[in-house]
Amino acid sequence: MTAAEKTICGECARRFPASAAAGGGSPLRIRVDSAFAELLSSGPDSRESFLEAAETLAKAGIISLSWKRFREGEELSSITLISPQALFARIGKPFPADECRAARDAARKAAETADAGSREYALCAWLSEHVSAEDVPVDATEGTLAALIQDLVTVSCELKRVTDRGTLRGITPRALSVRLFSDSKRIETVLANTAPLLRRAERSSVPLPDFSPVSRNYPETLIAGPFTLQLCDGTAIDNPGGHLLGIPLETAQGINNIDSSTHKLITVENKETFHALASSSLALNTVLLYTGGHPNRAVQSLLRTFARSAFTLSHAGDLDIEGILILQEIGDCALIPCTPVKMDGQTFQQYWEHLRNLEDNALKRAALIRDETRALQGIESLLERILATGKGLEQEVIDYGEG
Repeated sequence: MTAAEKTICGECARRFPASAAAGGGSPLRIRVDSAFAELLSSGPDSRESFLEAAETLAKAGIISLSWKRFREGEELSSITLISPQALFARIGKPFPADECRAARDAARKAAETADAGSREYALCAWLSEHVSAEDVPVDATEGTLAALIQDLVTVSCELKRVTDRGTLRGITPRALSVRLFSDSKRIETVLANTAPLLRRAERSSVPLPDFSPVSRNYPETLIAGPFTLQLCDGTAIDNPGGHLLGIPLETAQGINNIDSSTHKLITVENKETFHALASSSLALNTVLLYTGGHPNRAVQSLLRTFARSAFTLSHAGDLDIEGILILQEIGDCALIPCTPVKMDGQTFQQYWEHLRNLEDNALKRAALIRDETRALQGIESLLERILATGKGLEQEVIDYGEG
């Protein structure tokens, strides 16, 4: 194939899975001026090559051509895909409808062998009904969708055996991938190529297997202040001097109670501010927890334990839409009321000269702030100023004093 033929075929192949034609509807029709504008504007030689390629594909019965009025043979208006099967054969890729049927069959067979009440069964049963041509990977080198689904189930079943409380034990994700598939990157490839399907299943309330142990992500956080961590194995970590400690996910999940002379917790969004507060007198009578933006799993686990241990909860974060959403998320994780610290209209005005402009998309996320969050002390006045000015304030600018 010529370069122009590859361009035309590639555009048709890219658009076909999401078109009505993929579901048996009207044929895929592509406006030439919009779809191939760059190629057509590259000079007379490129334009001539494009027309020759289009006519070649038309003679092969893959597309039909519509010419502009009074410009037949010189200027195309649109092309219509009339033989999708021939198109995919031409470019050496599997036909999406066939791939879709094979993937559904693979999911159906996996569901038949899974435990009826398991998450693998729930996922595969859903996949057997909802996989579409759009889900077929563009890059066939990653394997067929059917193979990806089969390998996804294999990973999920193996994780039940080698994980404990959501943590992979005694083996790295890549070593596990070699053990299962003789390919160190196969698990990573499978999860990347099925991620859109998994997100769609999750939005449909399908209970998904937990693939986080092989995400090659190791959540951890920082904590400071006077406390004693009571662990599930009966041991304790005592920190009466309020020193700063790092807590990985595994340790966070192994804490069943937290004792303190204060029972006050302040979560801090940004690391620079956390270290400043941890080195101040505040850490002598308050426990501080670093969230690192939106709370990771280690932070979430600790928040639940602090709540069970009868701590009060406050949060200090950025004075922008995302900062308010993080405040909201922290309260959701802890399931107890969360009081904002210097997140109000007065602080916003105090640091007026240090405000920064926010992106339009960031402002649109204000719609995600719930009424109960707006009702927290200072948040409504802060939100009004943010939306009125389109500006926000980074937490690191704020002077919290010595507590």
